[in-house]
Amino acid sequence: MAEALLSSDPIDLKATMDHALSVVRTAAAELARLSHTELQVQYKGDGSPVTNADHASHEIITSGLSSLGIPVISEEGGRTPHAERRTWPRMWLVDPLDGTGSFIRMRSGYAINVALLESDGHEWLPVLGIVAVPDRDTVYFGGRDLGTWKARIDDAARPAKPIRSDDDIAPPYDLLISWNEGGTLNDLVAGTVDPTQVRMRPVSGAHKFCLVAEGKADIHARSTGYYEWDCAAGDALFRAQGLAVRDIVTGRPLTYNGPILRVGGLIATRIPEAD
Repeated sequence: MAEALLSSDPIDLKATMDHALSVVRTAAAELARLSHTELQVQYKGDGSPVTNADHASHEIITSGLSSLGIPVISEEGGRTPHAERRTWPRMWLVDPLDGTGSFIRMRSGYAINVALLESDGHEWLPVLGIVAVPDRDTVYFGGRDLGTWKARIDDAARPAKPIRSDDDIAPPYDLLISWNEGGTLNDLVAGTVDPTQVRMRPVSGAHKFCLVAEGKADIHARSTGYYEWDCAAGDALFRAQGLAVRDIVTGRPLTYNGPILRVGGLIATRIPEAD
């Protein structure tokens, strides 16, 4: 296993995606089942909730991905020191239940995020991404040279549909925010579009990235930091379309595998930059 972890040889991204997609489908089915049961809720040191459903999804995903010989960093797992992580050629980044608060409240949009990150020797970037939205029986997936796709979770035999973001985009623009977003409209889009041409609404978890990627919204923005596992899978979907999730201040595409696995405020948009 150690040799596999350290190998920087190219991997078959399509086969890797297919395997990971099967694992995520299993975890999504378990979350859907547990959503109809009495949950066991605890609270982490930072006050955020965690449930038996988070842990169940974590176990399914980490166990299922282990056969690929690629290290897994999960929100509900241990933290490998950065000094060790930065020497890896690639790793999985997993949020087994994104939007735990929404899951507890039975609010739509909780998700599973799985991203494969690779190092090019200078930066860490997402090359595969899967976002499953169990309560909508929908999974989004995509990656480098693979495009972006949408499929049913419970029917793997049904063909997936490609997602493209090439429709004409015109105001009013639809901005998706987190339920706890504290920034103003001006904080979120100033310098990108005219704030008076934007309407915003809250959506749970990484489903925001998916809705923008498939053209059902135009912008997702956040004024404060995210953990990397909150956005890497959605970023991979964007990159598969030739777009990218960017830092809201610098405008530069996000990079990953930082010392504390966090990124700053961000903006993901389908709106072309003005000439």
